[in-house]
Amino acid sequence: MSYDYVIDSSAWVEYLLGTDKGHRIRPLIDREDIATSIIAIAEIADKLVRNNVRFHVMLQFIQRRAVIIPLSVELALKAAQLKKEIRMKKEKFSLADGVHLATALQEAAVLVTADPDFSGLDNVMVI
Repeated sequence: MSYDYVIDSSAWVEYLLGTDKGHRIRPLIDREDIATSIIAIAEIADKLVRNNVRFHVMLQFIQRRAVIIPLSVELALKAAQLKKEIRMKKEKFSLADGVHLATALQEAAVLVTADPDFSGLDNVMVI
């Protein structure tokens, strides 16, 4: 199966918390074929649990709406390569960011993010 969009953790948090940025991507999440990486799930859980937000309900919604892409060896290697390349220009680009982008590239999808570290990159929609 192919996906139109891969939603990263920052975009999911905006959507789940009902922010203005989250409202902008509502049509994508409601109507498009979407996926997310397992790393996004870990990052969302970390953020919401720290803020005493019930993650389980949010996770159930994400699982109903998006396919969760597991981390493979190939994906991990591509993420490391992307981090190395992009870090030369964007010093805060993390390995998790690399996983999100590698997942989108693997799925031939557009990465949707609220993270400005992705600005200017191909196949990325920064909300």
